[in-house]
Amino acid sequence: MTHAQRTAAACKLTAFLAAVVAGISATYHPYYVVPGLLAAAFFLGVAASFRRDEARQRARHAALDAAAAADEHLLGTNHDQASAA
Repeated sequence: MTHAQRTAAACKLTAFLAAVVAGISATYHPYYVVPGLLAAAFFLGVAASFRRDEARQRARHAALDAAAAADEHLLGTNHDQASAA
């Protein structure tokens, strides 16, 4: 699990807890639900941002891996045979 995935999971958990606290607070007065839901929305936004960053990083690494494989095929280097000689 990468750093971005851990942060996104932690933000989702925090958003869930904020929503639960907002629901409990709403039993006292309906307007007490607003701060908890705003906090939950904020943390869900942060989690979505980290998920986007993770997807972008995976796409970038996939492109770099494909380019490295193409270079290895084009240059014909075989590191296993070169180190054995």
